[in-house]
Amino acid sequence: MSKRTSLFILSLMSNLITFARDYSGHRYYDDPDIGLSSGSEVGTGIIIAIIAIPIGYLILNLSNSKSGEENIFGGCVGVLFIIGGLICLLPLVEWLCVIVNAIIGIGITLFIIIGIIGWLTSKKK
Repeated sequence: MSKRTSLFILSLMSNLITFARDYSGHRYYDDPDIGLSSGSEVGTGIIIAIIAIPIGYLILNLSNSKSGEENIFGGCVGVLFIIGGLICLLPLVEWLCVIVNAIIGIGITLFIIIGIIGWLTSKKK
């Protein structure tokens, strides 16, 4: 898969993630609701993920005994901790997708403006 295709798919997926949010549509001028998680939710998710992912990794590694046997219960608990930590990172991923979308939108707008200016200047010659 080429870099262009990968970049296009990444851009499309970030658009889908941000548009998939349930947005109420109400406009509050004092406190605008932009449909994103609050900063405290993102911070709490990061703290939980920083704690849960290493604990899950340790449980997963300790579930393997030295004789080669695997403890299935320990492995499941470790994987559940890791998945829970990754789910807690979703508000952060949402903010990052919005930031990437804004940067891509600004870049496309600048590209179009520069193209129009170049097209107008080339017609004058």
